[in-house]
Amino acid sequence: MTVETDEFKLYQVLEKFSQQYETSYTVVRNNHIFVLKVKTDNFSELIRRLGIIKDCKIQIQEIVGSPSVKKAKIDWTPTNVDALIGKETFAQTEIKPIEGGLIKLIGEQWFSRPLYDKTILQGSRVKVVKVEGVSLIVEEVEEEKMNGV
Repeated sequence: MTVETDEFKLYQVLEKFSQQYETSYTVVRNNHIFVLKVKTDNFSELIRRLGIIKDCKIQIQEIVGSPSVKKAKIDWTPTNVDALIGKETFAQTEIKPIEGGLIKLIGEQWFSRPLYDKTILQGSRVKVVKVEGVSLIVEEVEEEKMNGV
């Protein structure tokens, strides 16, 4: 496969992935694109993790393996962090303007900060409104008021 991304982040993902899963890989740099050869039984998880890297572009050139591998279906789930904008969840901790806090989306914990200079209490419903660096910027979602009450 070819991968176009930040070299440091690519090696971070590959090192962590190869420590967790029995994986071997080689990387050859060709200008700003990396040619990656991987031997793993967890290919879809590797693709998911690479997809988390902001602005990462992946192109699969060839899948080689047993006949069952050639029939394997890889469920592709967009994991680009921008896909989280608009998603709603609950604050796992207090989310303070300076210190931030945690939310959980798609089974993962994310560092977040409030959109406005106001603390969001733990358990409050929040909505992701934008991404800044590695932080999800959230705003509290007010419960809809019932008509006439």
